[in-house]
Amino acid sequence: MTKTDVVTSVVKAVAAQDGVEPAELDLLYEYIDPEILENLCDQEKGDWNFTFQYSDHQVTLTHEGQIFVDGVLHTTSVSTTGE
Repeated sequence: MTKTDVVTSVVKAVAAQDGVEPAELDLLYEYIDPEILENLCDQEKGDWNFTFQYSDHQVTLTHEGQIFVDGVLHTTSVSTTGE
């Protein structure tokens, strides 16, 4: 899985939460540098959770590859090992 998968997964999760197409959302980089998310997913050791604001939503990524939007689990398919 490529690094950009986490960025795409976050956008898709927020779009699903809003019931819209991903292209209808504000650009992610207006809220957070996507490279931060990519770098987090490269972390191979340790337990971590990272929460940030994206539009009107609170998004949390976990070391297990989970994405929560406003506390709702949207995916468990994000690689956190950079594979």
